[in-house]
Amino acid sequence: MRLLKIIFVFFLIYFIRRFIQMYRTMKQIQDAQLKAHEDLLRRQKTAEQTQAGNVINADFKVVD
Repeated sequence: MRLLKIIFVFFLIYFIRRFIQMYRTMKQIQDAQLKAHEDLLRRQKTAEQTQAGNVINADFKVVD
């Protein structure tokens, strides 16, 4: 009976550690996805501003 309790405690500790490790990995993946999404939005915004700037500059070009 005592051996059974010891084995149970070790399995409990093992599964808790695995759960914590899985949680940390999922959190890292989520953080990486969020950063990639923010980078994508920043690039799109920059591209839109550049495109809008090019259009405005094209409107004001002097044609001889």
